[in-house]
Amino acid sequence: MVGMRFMANSRPADGVTASQLAEFFDEHGFSAAAWNLVRHRVVTEYALKVGDVPGVVLFLETESADEATAVLAGLTAVQQGLITFDLDPIGKTMSLGVGS
Repeated sequence: MVGMRFMANSRPADGVTASQLAEFFDEHGFSAAAWNLVRHRVVTEYALKVGDVPGVVLFLETESADEATAVLAGLTAVQQGLITFDLDPIGKTMSLGVGS
């Protein structure tokens, strides 16, 4: 049973430029490992960040903060030293479904 929910907000690693991140995401998109996290409902939602600093925000469901940290450490962009994540525990999220 999943115990905790987290929001993981990426930011560029020290010395990495916005253009380097944009190029990486344009060329690589989401890795097979990242898609497996979505398929297995470890990553329940995600959003690509736009603007001056590209990146990603992930919502994860794991047993612990240590497990969430390990999941993030396995992502290609993290392993290549391009991004790091700030990890915050969160409560239930909800979709407001406002207007169409």
